[in-house]
Amino acid sequence: GGLGVRDLRQAAAELSVDEATAALLVEVAAAAHLLVQAAADDGTPVWLPTDGYDAWSTLDPAARWTRLASAWLESSRVPGLVGTRDQQDKPVNVLTPDLDSPLAVETRTMVLRQLAEVPRGTVLATGTGSPSLIARLAWIRPRRPRTRDDLAVWTLREAGVLGLVGIGGLATHARALVADEDAEVAESALAPLLPLPVDHVLLQADLTAVAPGPLESHLARRLQLVADVESRGGATVYRFTSGSVRRAFDAGWSALEVHDFVGQVSRTPVPQPLTYLIDDTSRTFGAIRVGAAECFLRADDETALTELLHHPKASSLGLRRIAPTVLVSDTPVDVLLPRLRELGSAPVVEAPDGTVRIARRDQLRARTPRSTRPAGLVAAREAAQLAQAVRALRSGDRVEVSARPALSDPANPSSSLAALRAAVEAGQPVSIGYVDSHGRNTDRVVQPQRVEGGWLTAHDQRSDESRTFAVHRITAVRAVQER
Repeated sequence: GGLGVRDLRQAAAELSVDEATAALLVEVAAAAHLLVQAAADDGTPVWLPTDGYDAWSTLDPAARWTRLASAWLESSRVPGLVGTRDQQDKPVNVLTPDLDSPLAVETRTMVLRQLAEVPRGTVLATGTGSPSLIARLAWIRPRRPRTRDDLAVWTLREAGVLGLVGIGGLATHARALVADEDAEVAESALAPLLPLPVDHVLLQADLTAVAPGPLESHLARRLQLVADVESRGGATVYRFTSGSVRRAFDAGWSALEVHDFVGQVSRTPVPQPLTYLIDDTSRTFGAIRVGAAECFLRADDETALTELLHHPKASSLGLRRIAPTVLVSDTPVDVLLPRLRELGSAPVVEAPDGTVRIARRDQLRARTPRSTRPAGLVAAREAAQLAQAVRALRSGDRVEVSARPALSDPANPSSSLAALRAAVEAGQPVSIGYVDSHGRNTDRVVQPQRVEGGWLTAHDQRSDESRTFAVHRITAVRAVQER
């Protein structure tokens, strides 16, 4: 997916430019082989500077610019597409494969060569110069796609950022590159226009250092380690803080080396506040140390730890003394314990709260399941089942056996509806043959209450509750006589 959106935004903030310019610089760095994708220590793909970057950064500014400009001219990448949407409506990121275009190199070359034909000392007209240049390209290559116009506009903007074009005219040092001349010709034309690098700064009492010009590359890298860039321009301003001085200490510098460095690079005397800042930061640096250890060994008897530390077979345990009664080790506890017991020690494991952890084998037991049905619930269910059985028996006793319908007697829905409505009006119980959802045909004695919507609502004398029956499932309806 290329470079992330948040990473590009952070790079733009670090460079103090907009995101479009940052995208152009990143793409040009990749085209010049100063930036490539590699794998981190954990295998995650990351973008890293190449070893060629270190060699490029030692070149003089004219040679560095020539290499970047040549890489941009020969690149098929289109940084102007960054931030737009692709066919799947997804944003286009920097360094993605989708930024390649077969017309990029041709369009850049044509735009710059047309600018080279403008007489020296003249530039494109403000407002109408760019449209006239695009019209000229369309007259030369009329069958190019419509995207060529956007490429031409982006070429003018990118060439201005990279220093090939200024105020609508082609720079003198860029004409050699457009004419396919040797790179040394472009360097020779650019070198007199650039300020000479300086090898010193001017220290001030407000803990700042002013570089009166572009610093030499090695000096700039060392100064940025011990100070932060506060402002850029013709004269770069660096500020010394406790954090920046501590950054130099983290890199391995000592307080004496920092004093010597600021004294050597400054043309002015080192101000007293800067000397105090370096000394105060040095006094607090390293007062607290942080390390990693798998476990610790603690004993009230220093002699016991001393004997263990100097035991001939304890060299592989990675023991290190940090206090008279404390040893640390990078060996895991489950490996260290049996090794210590082999050496004749009898250690115990200490819990985080300082208590001794009992190292005994836990007995595995399962929880005894509780009864899911309490005794009262069981008794209530048994009483309900007995009452239901009694109701069913008494319901059968109230009905004449001869009056019950035979299940083989068929009944159509219209006759069943008529018989059921008559039973509702008369308030008389009926015996119905009913087919349930499983296809079983049963004999029910019910007291009809109402018939509506194809459903019969009736009181079932067997279950002693009100139920509903689908009329189309009723196979027979017979009136019953109670005894």
